Amino acid sequence: MQFTKIFAGAASVIALSAVAGHAADLTMRVGTVYQTTHTISQASAEFERLVEEKSDGAIEVEVFYAEELGSEREMAEMTRAGGLEMVLSGLPGTGAFVPQIEVMEAFYTYDSVEELAEVVRAIEADLNVFMEPQGFHLVGTMYQGPRNLLSTKPVRSFEDMQGLKLRIPQTPLFVALAQSWNATPTAISLGEVYTSLESGVIDAVEGTSETIVSSKFYENAGYLTLTQHNYYPQPMVVNKSWWDGLTDDQREVIETSAKEAGEYQLSLHKAADDAALQTMRDAGVEIIELDTEPFREPVLAAMDDYIKSKGDDVYAVYQKMLEVSAD
Repeated sequence: MQFTKIFAGAASVIALSAVAGHAADLTMRVGTVYQTTHTISQASAEFERLVEEKSDGAIEVEVFYAEELGSEREMAEMTRAGGLEMVLSGLPGTGAFVPQIEVMEAFYTYDSVEELAEVVRAIEADLNVFMEPQGFHLVGTMYQGPRNLLSTKPVRSFEDMQGLKLRIPQTPLFVALAQSWNATPTAISLGEVYTSLESGVIDAVEGTSETIVSSKFYENAGYLTLTQHNYYPQPMVVNKSWWDGLTDDQREVIETSAKEAGEYQLSLHKAADDAALQTMRDAGVEIIELDTEPFREPVLAAMDDYIKSKGDDVYAVYQKMLEVSAD
């Protein structure tokens, strides 16, 4: 019932925007959870520009930002059902229907966002093998990281994690992370984090500095612990049936534009991450650097068995990831 209401509301927004726009041979609606200042959103706007330019206006793109159409999971469900052409969505959304893709966010696997990009390029075909039977198709990727820990009380050692109410995305992989850290996993949508920190529903949230600043979470939590536990891709996912109905030329325009938009976002990321850290410092947030090994050990001890439990095909992709990152 809740999804039906959200879907109907989102459909109204999409319909109104389509009426307001000019006619095109093809209209492509794109949803993202991020604020317009985020590099993911900046690159989404660049994707819009590139597609319209490369198609000479034959393909019209409209991007909906900041959960305007619903949460990440709700937009992924809309995309799967054919109510939205594309969503930028990882584990909280697409992963709800394609749990195998959580392998791409395995913790403490990458040392940099550039290494992440190299690994993801090597496993794109494998990810589509998982996605396509569930009604999705991967056309490109954007990149984020590292994720750190923002909290309302200082976390200066692993022992300080005990019982901490940690907001996590709604995915089993992140539940395993919180449990490995002896924290209390609390799964809520990104849009609820700000008020949940303010009210005490959660004590902490993990995420990138850019997301923490663009969503203003640091206004309600004064400590950032540099756990650096995760670099992760942001898949650009379309509805598979819609994709199959496009011409070869249309698919080439979209794939090329997605690749270029992903490269553009990657070029913005480091400066944005550094600027976000400085914004927090200037606002009085205490940046806590510590030995990450006590955080890494329990996670890595659980990671191999956890991913192996997801099936031989998923474990094979994990092994490929480790091989590429080791080169």
